[in-house]
Amino acid sequence: MKKMEKAKNLKEVYNLFDPMTPLKGDYLKSFYVPPYSEIRPRLFEELKSPLLTSENPDKFLLSGYKGCGKSTELNRLCTDEDIKKNFLVVKFSIKEVLDVFDFDYKDLLLVISAQIYNSAKNEKIKITKDVLNDIERWTDKIEIIKTKTKSGEVEGGVKLDFIYAKIGSWLKVEDSTRKEIRKEIKQKVSDLVYNINRMLADIQNSKPILLVIEDLDKLPSDSAIELFYSNISPFMQLNCKIIFTFPFALMLSHKWSIISRTFKKPTIIPNITIHTKSGKVRERGYEIMSEIFYKRANDNLIAKEALDKCIEYSGGVVFDFIRIVSNSANVAMVKRKEMIEEDDVLEVVISMRDDYAFLTKEHIEKLKEVYKNKAAIVEEGSNTIRDLIASLCILKYYNAEPWYDVHPIIEHNVNPIIEIIEK
Repeated sequence: MKKMEKAKNLKEVYNLFDPMTPLKGDYLKSFYVPPYSEIRPRLFEELKSPLLTSENPDKFLLSGYKGCGKSTELNRLCTDEDIKKNFLVVKFSIKEVLDVFDFDYKDLLLVISAQIYNSAKNEKIKITKDVLNDIERWTDKIEIIKTKTKSGEVEGGVKLDFIYAKIGSWLKVEDSTRKEIRKEIKQKVSDLVYNINRMLADIQNSKPILLVIEDLDKLPSDSAIELFYSNISPFMQLNCKIIFTFPFALMLSHKWSIISRTFKKPTIIPNITIHTKSGKVRERGYEIMSEIFYKRANDNLIAKEALDKCIEYSGGVVFDFIRIVSNSANVAMVKRKEMIEEDDVLEVVISMRDDYAFLTKEHIEKLKEVYKNKAAIVEEGSNTIRDLIASLCILKYYNAEPWYDVHPIIEHNVNPIIEIIEK
């Protein structure tokens, strides 16, 4: 392991606190802080243990608010020595291979097939010729794939290499191709599942597969319900363990009780609780978030009051904390300072009001209710609460029992919305 150095100046703070990049590799080993250590100290083991214990091809769900650290935890899981010893880990993000805003479960099945094939090839695990020939024959029945294979002048032997190398780009960026593939495989899904399972059987003679699918939590709510409620059956038939991420707001759907019973117990990564339901500061929450900063940067690069403001306005959401720190470092550099001060943080927080410019009168009325009652009640036929949770306007916390609150960027008087709420 290479020990990564802490930031020694604000330029390095700006680069090390990148909200868009989950920790991985040496950065994970050097800078990781378990954000849930107070509320769920055994959460990682709860996620890891059933993977190693169960002898069945179980399917698992993982969720939490956007920016709570799901990708970092999955990076940690997939590089865990016990997991690497026992599984061939096939991990991918749907954002890299599919169009999140035009999602179809058939696209995902095809991508899973490609990811498994490519991982086996990279690990030099052989798949029997009969299986490969049958998969090729299946692709020949998809006219648009057959046409693209011919146009690429690809012959047998490397045909699957070509198809599985290209399928992601076809599905992600070629709208007409995507629609044609969906249309043609609609009646062939069961055959695709059958062929994936034959491929899995060959590979798992060498090593069991753990399939990890990231960024399904980025799906719009309707697409998520279509996948996890209406079209989950083909995925449950795949003979390997799978971890699916899913949108946290899906738990407020009236279909959630049915969805959750389809899987093993869902694992939820909580936000860091930085205050109680009554508004009292939770010192341990502040300590955890302070540790996130001090693990990555020297303590002379931020004033204590400024760090407290970064924590307060983050609402305990790690993504927002990292984002506020990074942007505050930039503001301080522009002012030719050598450390982040409270006024730099407040300037960033004020600019973040634009994140909530979409709020309507209906949204604000719901925010008033949540702010007052610390509860989020979904009304039949309305997606307002789910939308506000998905957009991080409403945050969920866990103490003795779960409760909800309005994001501090909205709640505090740096945002004019609070004036409406308080009235």
